[in-house]
Amino acid sequence: MKVTCTQENFARALSYLERVVGKQTTLPILSNFLLETEKGRLKISATNLEIGVIVFIGAKIEKEGRITVPAKILSNFIYNLPGGDILNLEENHQHLKVVSTNYQIRIKGMDGKDFPIIPQYTKEYQYIFPAQEVKNALSRLLFCVSVNEARLELTGVCLSFGTATLHMAATDSFRLAEEILSLEKQKIQPQEFPSEQQSLIVPSGVLHEILRVITPESVEIKMSLEENQLFFEVDGVEIISRVINGKYPDYRQIIPKNFSLQVIFEKQALQRAVKMAGALSLYSSGEIALVFDSEHKTCTFLSQSHEIGENKTVLPVEYKQGETPLTMVFNPRYILEGINALSSEKILFCANSGATPAALRMVDENMASDERYLYIMMPIRK
Repeated sequence: MKVTCTQENFARALSYLERVVGKQTTLPILSNFLLETEKGRLKISATNLEIGVIVFIGAKIEKEGRITVPAKILSNFIYNLPGGDILNLEENHQHLKVVSTNYQIRIKGMDGKDFPIIPQYTKEYQYIFPAQEVKNALSRLLFCVSVNEARLELTGVCLSFGTATLHMAATDSFRLAEEILSLEKQKIQPQEFPSEQQSLIVPSGVLHEILRVITPESVEIKMSLEENQLFFEVDGVEIISRVINGKYPDYRQIIPKNFSLQVIFEKQALQRAVKMAGALSLYSSGEIALVFDSEHKTCTFLSQSHEIGENKTVLPVEYKQGETPLTMVFNPRYILEGINALSSEKILFCANSGATPAALRMVDENMASDERYLYIMMPIRK
């Protein structure tokens, strides 16, 4: 193999691949990048056997070939080269030599034929999603995914397909986030989609990689499902993974259809109050109380520690609905992370009782709630 490419393109490609590189000592080749020529381009691949990523970059191909080389060594060298350099890559006797203007390195590699095969999708993609909307949705969903692999289905995001909508949901059983996207560019009709796959669970690791690949210039995310394999493409970067097997909980059952209490907070004031109360709660039970007073149109935030002291913050709120006083106890982290996910200057807080789920929604300038995104959190029962 003998190719020529730019440092910028090569470095960008490696940045998409490096987090997927495997760290299993039993298969050392998973710690490598696979470099090979294909159809007049340089193809670079990485996998950890759960996720595979393939990136193509433009290059001048003088000689076909392929080789795998240690990812860390190659990345460290390429990232530290000055921008604008032209790179000459040449494979010879299972060594890769990289030469730039003033720098060069020779890295011992392994035969590319031993690298695991990463399947590629060659048909027309079934779904096309708006990239920027997906990026915003993932930033509001992924923090809710469970990290406990005891319930593997909760370590992914559930995608539920409708005739013209996509419901994306994530939960760790303590809180839940759901975002609804429109599918204006759907490539197949719903009846063509297998009924048992109207919903599927995508590993959060795959979605984190997609989030990293999306740039401000990205327009579309393509996706297809084939034999339990998920294929994504963003700006020419291909990401492949298996679907998580299992049944996602019917989360819509826990979302209240109506809320007796609906109040509007100023986002910054709410953040400040929760942070202050949460700081003190760290020294005690890790919980804060919210006391809603409909008569005085206020919400009082309380936390206390026998060793440190107590905190009290009173905020004015705008009541849209609700007349009965209500006290709720929460883990402050769950409230704060929900607030941080919302982009509006005002936030709608909804609840029914101290023992049932509460909700946060974004509010527009006309005080109307945004129905596309919902954040649900469970209170601590007392």
